[in-house]
Amino acid sequence: MRLKTFATFLVLFSATLAYGIQTETEWIKFTSPEGRFSLLLPNQPKLEVVPDPKNEKLTHNRFSEFEQGYAFVIEYFDNMSITDREKYLDGFRDGLIREINGTLVQENKISLEGYPGRELELSITTSNGGNVLGRTRIYAVGSTLYSMSYLWRKDMDSNIASRISERYF
Repeated sequence: MRLKTFATFLVLFSATLAYGIQTETEWIKFTSPEGRFSLLLPNQPKLEVVPDPKNEKLTHNRFSEFEQGYAFVIEYFDNMSITDREKYLDGFRDGLIREINGTLVQENKISLEGYPGRELELSITTSNGGNVLGRTRIYAVGSTLYSMSYLWRKDMDSNIASRISERYF
């Protein structure tokens, strides 16, 4: 379910590809409503709570912020059954790539305050034929999976895309 939701996001994002690229603006500090994380974004993101039809205990919260030509998505999935974090991260990575019909360009093992994670660089062809690049970080923390993604049009100026990525991550 969580991967289908991410794929749906990509379809919505591909609709923004027809627009130009916004100039850089002052970013704001966003803190999740329950105070779980904080990060910088160009604008206040939109919250969407996605129920899991198969298991009501599983919750999926998504914060998304669309700009012209790029987007940010922050997600977390609560009450996951994570016994082997490394194996779980590998499975999530594989499922994500399969669901979005993407290609893994590069992967690095990372950690955040001792919790294991992955940084993925992805290449994606959207349903309307657009080319999108993405950088996603995923972390397994207790029974929660966190994911933060930055997606941008492949034809976006690489220096601008890199500056935005560095600021976001």
